Amino acid sequence: MYMITYECNLENLKFYEIEIEPPAELTDFFRSSLVINIRYHRYQIKYIRHDYEIVCPEYTFTDGSEVVIIPWFLIPGRPYPIQIYLYACKLYSSNPDIGQRGAAESTRTKFKLKTFSHSTVSRSFRTFEQSQKQSLEQRFGEELKICGAEIKNLVAAATKIEEDNEQRNEAPPDAKHFPSIKDTAVRREKMAVFLQEFDCHSKETNIEIAGRQFVETWHKRTLRLLL
Repeated sequence: MYMITYECNLENLKFYEIEIEPPAELTDFFRSSLVINIRYHRYQIKYIRHDYEIVCPEYTFTDGSEVVIIPWFLIPGRPYPIQIYLYACKLYSSNPDIGQRGAAESTRTKFKLKTFSHSTVSRSFRTFEQSQKQSLEQRFGEELKICGAEIKNLVAAATKIEEDNEQRNEAPPDAKHFPSIKDTAVRREKMAVFLQEFDCHSKETNIEIAGRQFVETWHKRTLRLLL
């Protein structure tokens, strides 16, 4: 199980090894006799031309359960913090005139990255789609009361996409083709709705603050990581 902390903004850090601690309100709990072992995991990420090493504690309790404390921006096993993937997918989904290659190039420029490919945008987009689907399934009753018609349309669109994908997978190889802008229009619209809380393209908006707020909101709703 993961618990997410929100105190750390990379843009404000002047050192590149970051030791993560439990939230202040839970410090006594993690120092109690219920904890029988602590070990540390080290993760490397790149952001704005800097390499960071994130040191995350894992607590083992007397009942055998384990908790790893991670900061809001970390995706274990991924080379970049989550706001980069959010930025790329929001750009791709909200601009019908830009493709995955264009979104990848803009993301590389924005965050001063040496590498960030269109295939990364594609994989992240698919993963966010799965997260959105899980969110809709878990909160369907609540969402239906708030915006029933819209959610019904989203679920119907998601179902159609899955059926279309299955048909394409069953089609002969020569019938397959690279998805066009028209093919991905519905998927982009769904993703734009999903990421609308992540206001990352306004000049007045701090990307890290927007990313942290979106991750925090998502985690409170679902108790899941985004990627």
